[in-house]
Amino acid sequence: MDLREYDRTQQSITARFAALFLRMLAPFRAPRLNEFGWASLLRNTYPEVERARRESAQLGRMFYDSQREHYVGSRHPVDLASYDFDWYVEAMEPSKKALKSPGTTDGAVSQAVLRAVKEVENGGRKTILRPVIDEDDEIRDRQVKGWARVATGRETCSFCLMLVSRGPVYFSAEDAGLDLDDTSARELIADGEDKALAEAMKRWHPGCDCKVVPVFDRRSWPGRDAYLEAEQLWIKYAKLVNDNPDMRKPMTGNQHKPMDREWTRGEAIMAALRRALESGEVNPRDFAAAA
Repeated sequence: MDLREYDRTQQSITARFAALFLRMLAPFRAPRLNEFGWASLLRNTYPEVERARRESAQLGRMFYDSQREHYVGSRHPVDLASYDFDWYVEAMEPSKKALKSPGTTDGAVSQAVLRAVKEVENGGRKTILRPVIDEDDEIRDRQVKGWARVATGRETCSFCLMLVSRGPVYFSAEDAGLDLDDTSARELIADGEDKALAEAMKRWHPGCDCKVVPVFDRRSWPGRDAYLEAEQLWIKYAKLVNDNPDMRKPMTGNQHKPMDREWTRGEAIMAALRRALESGEVNPRDFAAAA
């Protein structure tokens, strides 16, 4: 299984689940949800989330197996990522207020679907990450060199491109979970700490469809060419920010909360890159490994 096949199959799983989840939300849109209604919604939808997430986890294991067989010539036992109802409740909490308000908007429903989809797709991501970053000798695969985040080009934002431009991560660390939203991740990275950046690599915002790729050969792995292109893009905008100090000043009407300080260098680069993506100056598909 190559990366494109993995991506296409995941798209199919995601599309089927999203359509089903949207239908299951329909009865809860008209009346104003109370606590009981919210709890009922979560209980009714959880089995479908768990089922689709398991499909994603199985797909992730198949992709890991195929990559290891290609580069190493053998397989490594990979357990499917587990899941729990309480984790689902926590993941959906940001959508609770919007869905409980009178006249739930289409936007609120879409965000709820995207949050549920993220839980589904994280089944595959966490399954692939287990043998790569787990410090337990019985779980850790000593043949894998690390892992990389690769973009599809469909839902690739400036934050995703920044992480893609980092290339493979060669480290072993605890899995901090995959539940940070886009804005919080930017704030995490703002201080420029390597540890924070490494942890942010394992986070996916709602709507993100970046993939995890195990790296068995530092010179050859699915997405390497796209990573090198993204790295050059980041370097280009980093130079632009370095040469133009005024770009570190938050612009009027920017989407983030008002700040009484200048942007950090990383924030300014992402802001410049985001404007380039929105204007069409940069096409995210040019940096996608699974386009």
